[in-house]
Amino acid sequence: MNIAEQKKEFRTRVVEIKHSYSQRELQNFSEEVISTLELTEVFQNAKVVLAYYSMSDEVNTHKWIKKHHSQKQFLLPMVNNDKLVLKEYVSEESMLTSGFGIKEPLGDTFPEREYDKIDLVIVPGVAFDRTLNRMGRGKGFYDRLLPKIKAPKIAVCFDFQVFDKIPADQGDIKMNMIVCQNEIIVE
Repeated sequence: MNIAEQKKEFRTRVVEIKHSYSQRELQNFSEEVISTLELTEVFQNAKVVLAYYSMSDEVNTHKWIKKHHSQKQFLLPMVNNDKLVLKEYVSEESMLTSGFGIKEPLGDTFPEREYDKIDLVIVPGVAFDRTLNRMGRGKGFYDRLLPKIKAPKIAVCFDFQVFDKIPADQGDIKMNMIVCQNEIIVE
């Protein structure tokens, strides 16, 4: 089985596991993950945070962004053709639902030449491993964006999304830290 087939199998397995939990359980798990993230020094010190506005099957970031956006500048990705562009989060009211079903900010585009101002990147994913590999949904959006940003990259996920080893190749960007419900994995 090649890497693409292995990744597809992992993605299917994680979706099946997610479906075994209720939305309430996933919300409780999300709160545990976010509480742990908030305790990290790198988050506490960050002023500009590239995050994501979660979909229903991801660690929920909505309340967390609202809670901290008066103290921190949040940037959120928006799909533009085959790449992600970053826009500033202003409020939930200034969001529009994309063709992918993801809420995206309507604000100004954050210029690529200013990516060095980003202090922290919070990254979603489907599966992760103990050597800090990340597997996304298969479109490669984050694998193309993350090399342009020097800031630490923290994946947030549910415990059941972490494996001893996942299929990864040289195009997959490693995380600096993984925060899940009961564990923090660091390099």
